[in-house]
Amino acid sequence: MQRTRPLTTQRIYGMGFVAAVLGIILGIHITYVCLIWGPQLWRFDAVLLMFFYHLLFLGLIAAFYQCIMTDPGVVPPNWGFYMGDETKRRRYCKMCNVWKPDRTHHCSICNRCILNMDHHCPWINNCVGFYNRKFFIQLLLYVYSCLLVIVLSSIPDLYSRLTNLTKNPNATHHTWYVVTSVVVLLGYCMSVLLICTLTNFLKFHIKLVLENYTTIENLEREEGAKSKFDIGRRRNWEQVFGTGKWLWWYPAHVQASRPVGDGVRWRVHYTRVVDEDEELPAEG
Repeated sequence: MQRTRPLTTQRIYGMGFVAAVLGIILGIHITYVCLIWGPQLWRFDAVLLMFFYHLLFLGLIAAFYQCIMTDPGVVPPNWGFYMGDETKRRRYCKMCNVWKPDRTHHCSICNRCILNMDHHCPWINNCVGFYNRKFFIQLLLYVYSCLLVIVLSSIPDLYSRLTNLTKNPNATHHTWYVVTSVVVLLGYCMSVLLICTLTNFLKFHIKLVLENYTTIENLEREEGAKSKFDIGRRRNWEQVFGTGKWLWWYPAHVQASRPVGDGVRWRVHYTRVVDEDEELPAEG
Protein backbone atom coordinates (compact mmCIF):
# COMPACT_ATOMS: atom_id res chain seq x y z
CA MET A 1 0.00 0.00 0.00
CA GLN A 2 1.26 3.46 -0.89
CA ARG A 3 2.14 5.70 2.04
CA THR A 4 3.97 8.92 2.76
CA ARG A 5 7.54 8.44 3.90
CA PRO A 6 8.18 10.05 7.30
CA LEU A 7 10.83 12.74 7.67
CA THR A 8 13.23 11.00 10.02
CA THR A 9 16.41 12.64 11.31
CA GLN A 10 18.43 10.70 8.73
CA ARG A 11 16.23 11.97 5.90
CA ILE A 12 16.39 15.55 7.13
CA TYR A 13 20.20 15.38 7.02
CA GLY A 14 19.96 14.23 3.41
CA MET A 15 17.87 17.19 2.28
CA GLY A 16 20.96 19.15 1.23
CA PHE A 17 20.92 17.54 -2.23
CA VAL A 18 17.19 18.29 -2.52
CA ALA A 19 17.85 21.94 -1.63
CA ALA A 20 20.58 22.11 -4.29
CA VAL A 21 18.26 20.69 -6.97
CA LEU A 22 15.47 23.04 -5.92
CA GLY A 23 17.87 25.99 -6.04
CA ILE A 24 18.92 25.17 -9.61
CA ILE A 25 15.30 24.68 -10.71
CA LEU A 26 14.10 27.94 -9.16
CA GLY A 27 17.15 29.85 -10.40
CA ILE A 28 16.53 28.89 -14.02
CA HIS A 29 12.77 29.36 -13.61
CA ILE A 30 13.03 32.88 -12.14
CA THR A 31 15.58 33.94 -14.75
CA TYR A 32 13.35 32.71 -17.57
CA VAL A 33 10.08 34.12 -16.26
CA CYS A 34 11.21 37.42 -14.73
CA LEU A 35 14.06 38.49 -17.01
CA ILE A 36 13.12 37.07 -20.42
CA TRP A 37 9.34 36.83 -20.77
CA GLY A 38 8.06 38.86 -17.82
CA PRO A 39 8.88 42.19 -19.49
CA GLN A 40 6.99 41.06 -22.62
CA LEU A 41 3.66 40.47 -20.88
CA TRP A 42 0.85 40.99 -21.82
CA ARG A 43 1.50 40.16 -25.44
CA PHE A 44 -0.66 37.29 -26.67
CA ASP A 45 2.27 35.04 -27.59
CA ALA A 46 3.95 35.71 -24.23
CA VAL A 47 0.78 34.89 -22.29
CA LEU A 48 0.23 31.71 -24.29
CA LEU A 49 3.82 30.58 -23.82
CA MET A 50 3.81 31.35 -20.09
CA PHE A 51 0.56 29.44 -19.62
CA PHE A 52 1.93 26.34 -21.38
CA TYR A 53 5.29 26.56 -19.60
CA HIS A 54 3.71 26.90 -16.15
CA LEU A 55 1.57 23.81 -16.73
CA LEU A 56 4.79 21.86 -17.27
CA PHE A 57 6.48 23.58 -14.32
CA LEU A 58 3.62 22.74 -11.94
CA GLY A 59 3.87 19.10 -13.07
CA LEU A 60 7.62 19.24 -12.37
CA ILE A 61 7.14 20.55 -8.83
CA ALA A 62 4.37 18.04 -8.08
CA ALA A 63 6.41 15.09 -9.40
CA PHE A 64 9.47 16.29 -7.45
CA TYR A 65 7.45 16.44 -4.23
CA GLN A 66 5.97 12.98 -4.84
CA CYS A 67 9.42 11.51 -5.52
CA ILE A 68 10.67 12.79 -2.19
CA MET A 69 7.65 12.07 0.00
CA THR A 70 6.20 8.84 -1.43
CA ASP A 71 7.38 5.67 0.24
CA PRO A 72 8.84 3.48 -2.55
CA GLY A 73 7.43 0.32 -0.96
CA VAL A 74 7.96 -1.76 2.15
CA VAL A 75 7.79 -5.54 2.51
CA PRO A 76 4.40 -6.45 4.04
CA PRO A 77 4.59 -7.70 7.65
CA ASN A 78 5.11 -11.47 7.97
CA TRP A 79 5.32 -11.86 4.20
CA GLY A 80 6.92 -15.11 3.07
CA PHE A 81 6.75 -17.08 6.32
CA TYR A 82 4.03 -19.31 4.89
CA MET A 83 5.37 -21.09 1.83
CA GLY A 84 2.36 -23.28 1.02
CA ASP A 85 3.00 -25.53 -1.97
CA GLU A 86 5.52 -23.13 -3.47
CA THR A 87 9.01 -24.59 -3.83
CA LYS A 88 10.79 -21.50 -5.13
CA ARG A 89 13.86 -20.49 -3.18
CA ARG A 90 13.43 -17.22 -1.28
CA ARG A 91 15.95 -14.63 -0.21
CA TYR A 92 16.22 -13.45 3.38
CA CYS A 93 17.47 -10.03 4.51
CA LYS A 94 19.49 -10.33 7.72
CA MET A 95 19.45 -6.55 8.19
CA CYS A 96 15.66 -6.17 8.13
CA ASN A 97 14.83 -9.73 9.25
CA VAL A 98 12.32 -10.18 6.45
CA TRP A 99 11.93 -12.50 3.48
CA LYS A 100 12.53 -10.53 0.30
CA PRO A 101 10.01 -10.82 -2.56
CA ASP A 102 11.23 -10.90 -6.16
CA ARG A 103 12.90 -7.65 -7.25
CA THR A 104 13.24 -6.42 -3.66
CA HIS A 105 16.65 -5.21 -2.50
CA HIS A 106 18.11 -3.78 0.68
CA CYS A 107 19.23 -0.14 0.51
CA SER A 108 22.19 0.52 2.79
CA ILE A 109 21.47 4.27 2.77
CA CYS A 110 17.79 4.00 3.69
CA ASN A 111 18.64 0.98 5.88
CA ARG A 112 15.60 -1.00 4.75
CA CYS A 113 14.35 -3.26 1.98
CA ILE A 114 12.67 -1.57 -1.01
CA LEU A 115 10.03 -3.18 -3.22
CA ASN A 116 11.11 -3.28 -6.88
CA MET A 117 14.13 -1.16 -6.04
CA ASP A 118 15.56 0.69 -9.04
CA HIS A 119 18.27 2.74 -7.31
CA HIS A 120 18.82 5.17 -4.46
CA CYS A 121 18.74 8.75 -5.74
CA PRO A 122 20.42 11.38 -3.53
CA TRP A 123 18.82 14.18 -5.56
CA ILE A 124 15.38 13.20 -4.23
CA ASN A 125 16.75 11.85 -0.92
CA ASN A 126 14.81 8.66 -1.47
CA CYS A 127 14.94 5.30 -3.17
CA VAL A 128 13.19 4.84 -6.50
CA GLY A 129 10.95 1.83 -6.06
CA PHE A 130 7.55 0.37 -6.84
CA TYR A 131 5.32 3.22 -5.65
CA ASN A 132 7.39 6.24 -6.74
CA ARG A 133 9.10 5.06 -9.92
CA LYS A 134 6.30 6.65 -11.93
CA PHE A 135 6.97 10.00 -10.27
CA PHE A 136 10.70 9.70 -10.95
CA ILE A 137 10.12 9.16 -14.68
CA GLN A 138 7.55 11.98 -14.70
CA LEU A 139 10.07 14.26 -13.00
CA LEU A 140 12.64 13.55 -15.71
CA LEU A 141 10.05 14.16 -18.45
CA TYR A 142 8.77 17.40 -16.94
CA VAL A 143 12.28 18.72 -16.31
CA TYR A 144 13.32 17.88 -19.85
CA SER A 145 10.16 19.47 -21.33
CA CYS A 146 10.63 22.66 -19.32
CA LEU A 147 14.26 22.91 -20.35
CA LEU A 148 13.37 22.44 -24.04
CA VAL A 149 10.79 25.23 -23.84
CA ILE A 150 13.31 27.49 -22.08
CA VAL A 151 16.15 26.84 -24.51
CA LEU A 152 14.09 27.20 -27.69
CA SER A 153 11.99 30.22 -26.65
CA SER A 154 14.94 32.13 -25.16
CA ILE A 155 16.93 32.26 -28.39
CA PRO A 156 15.41 35.57 -29.69
CA ASP A 157 15.98 37.40 -26.39
CA LEU A 158 19.50 36.03 -26.00
CA TYR A 159 20.37 37.00 -29.59
CA SER A 160 18.98 40.50 -29.03
CA ARG A 161 21.01 40.99 -25.85
CA LEU A 162 24.26 39.78 -27.39
CA THR A 163 23.70 41.97 -30.45
CA ASN A 164 23.02 45.06 -28.36
CA LEU A 165 26.03 44.48 -26.14
CA THR A 166 28.41 44.06 -29.08
CA LYS A 167 27.04 46.57 -31.61
CA ASN A 168 25.66 49.32 -29.38
CA PRO A 169 27.91 49.40 -26.30
CA ASN A 170 27.24 53.05 -25.41
CA ALA A 171 23.47 52.70 -25.59
CA THR A 172 23.09 49.47 -23.69
CA HIS A 173 25.98 49.18 -21.24
CA HIS A 174 23.91 50.19 -18.26
CA THR A 175 24.79 48.20 -15.16
CA TRP A 176 21.37 46.57 -14.82
CA TYR A 177 21.24 45.53 -18.48
CA VAL A 178 24.72 44.01 -18.32
CA VAL A 179 23.99 42.16 -15.07
CA THR A 180 20.68 40.73 -16.32
CA SER A 181 22.28 39.74 -19.62
CA VAL A 182 25.01 37.82 -17.80
CA VAL A 183 22.40 36.10 -15.60
CA VAL A 184 20.31 35.18 -18.68
CA LEU A 185 23.39 33.79 -20.43
CA LEU A 186 24.36 31.71 -17.39
CA GLY A 187 20.82 30.38 -17.03
CA TYR A 188 20.72 29.50 -20.72
CA CYS A 189 24.08 27.69 -20.57
CA MET A 190 22.94 25.76 -17.50
CA SER A 191 19.74 24.74 -19.30
CA VAL A 192 21.68 23.51 -22.35
CA LEU A 193 24.10 21.60 -20.11
CA LEU A 194 21.21 19.92 -18.25
CA ILE A 195 19.52 18.92 -21.51
CA CYS A 196 22.74 17.32 -22.74
CA THR A 197 23.09 15.50 -19.41
CA LEU A 198 19.48 14.33 -19.19
CA THR A 199 18.98 13.18 -22.79
CA ASN A 200 20.69 9.80 -22.47
CA PHE A 201 19.64 9.42 -18.83
CA LEU A 202 15.96 9.85 -19.74
CA LYS A 203 16.23 7.49 -22.73
CA PHE A 204 17.91 4.90 -20.49
CA HIS A 205 15.16 4.93 -17.86
CA ILE A 206 12.30 4.87 -20.38
CA LYS A 207 13.99 1.90 -22.08
CA LEU A 208 14.23 0.12 -18.72
CA VAL A 209 10.50 0.63 -18.07
CA LEU A 210 9.53 -0.63 -21.52
CA GLU A 211 11.74 -3.73 -21.11
CA ASN A 212 10.64 -4.26 -17.48
CA TYR A 213 14.09 -3.96 -15.98
CA THR A 214 15.30 -1.97 -13.00
CA THR A 215 18.70 -0.31 -12.90
CA ILE A 216 19.93 -3.01 -10.50
CA GLU A 217 18.63 -5.81 -12.73
CA ASN A 218 20.14 -4.13 -15.78
CA LEU A 219 23.58 -4.21 -14.15
CA GLU A 220 23.20 -7.97 -13.63
CA ARG A 221 21.69 -8.86 -17.01
CA GLU A 222 23.55 -10.84 -19.62
CA GLU A 223 24.09 -9.21 -23.00
CA GLY A 224 21.02 -9.56 -25.20
CA ALA A 225 18.97 -11.22 -22.46
CA LYS A 226 15.33 -10.30 -21.89
CA SER A 227 13.73 -9.95 -18.49
CA LYS A 228 11.52 -12.80 -17.34
CA PHE A 229 9.15 -10.05 -16.13
CA ASP A 230 8.85 -8.62 -19.65
CA ILE A 231 5.15 -9.09 -20.53
CA GLY A 232 4.97 -6.66 -23.46
CA ARG A 233 5.84 -2.98 -23.75
CA ARG A 234 2.31 -1.72 -23.07
CA ARG A 235 1.80 -3.87 -19.95
CA ASN A 236 5.34 -3.16 -18.77
CA TRP A 237 4.56 0.54 -18.98
CA GLU A 238 1.26 0.07 -17.13
CA GLN A 239 3.05 -1.67 -14.27
CA VAL A 240 4.70 1.69 -13.59
CA PHE A 241 2.19 4.27 -14.85
CA GLY A 242 -1.17 2.54 -14.40
CA THR A 243 -3.85 1.49 -16.85
CA GLY A 244 -5.43 4.91 -17.43
CA LYS A 245 -3.43 6.37 -20.32
CA TRP A 246 -5.15 9.75 -19.94
CA LEU A 247 -3.63 9.97 -16.46
CA TRP A 248 -0.06 9.01 -17.30
CA TRP A 249 0.87 12.68 -16.97
CA TYR A 250 -0.78 13.00 -13.54
CA PRO A 251 1.74 13.11 -10.64
CA ALA A 252 -0.46 11.37 -8.08
CA HIS A 253 -1.91 7.93 -7.45
CA VAL A 254 -5.59 7.31 -8.07
CA GLN A 255 -7.11 3.95 -8.98
CA ALA A 256 -6.47 4.33 -12.73
CA SER A 257 -3.03 5.89 -12.42
CA ARG A 258 -1.41 3.79 -9.71
CA PRO A 259 1.10 1.06 -10.62
CA VAL A 260 -0.41 -2.27 -11.59
CA GLY A 261 0.20 -4.90 -8.93
CA ASP A 262 1.43 -4.78 -5.35
CA GLY A 263 5.22 -4.84 -5.78
CA VAL A 264 5.37 -8.31 -4.21
CA ARG A 265 3.89 -10.69 -6.78
CA TRP A 266 4.96 -10.31 -10.41
CA ARG A 267 3.63 -11.66 -13.67
CA VAL A 268 6.32 -13.42 -15.65
CA HIS A 269 6.82 -14.47 -19.25
CA TYR A 270 6.45 -18.24 -19.00
CA THR A 271 9.07 -19.00 -21.67
CA ARG A 272 11.76 -17.13 -19.72
CA VAL A 273 11.13 -18.57 -16.26
CA VAL A 274 13.90 -20.74 -14.95
CA ASP A 275 13.40 -22.64 -11.72
CA GLU A 276 16.77 -22.40 -10.02
CA ASP A 277 15.99 -25.31 -7.74
CA GLU A 278 14.97 -27.70 -10.49
CA GLU A 279 17.52 -30.22 -11.71
CA LEU A 280 17.53 -30.78 -15.47
CA PRO A 281 16.74 -34.44 -16.34
CA ALA A 282 19.74 -36.48 -17.39
CA GLU A 283 19.95 -37.54 -21.00
CA GLY A 284 19.84 -41.24 -21.69
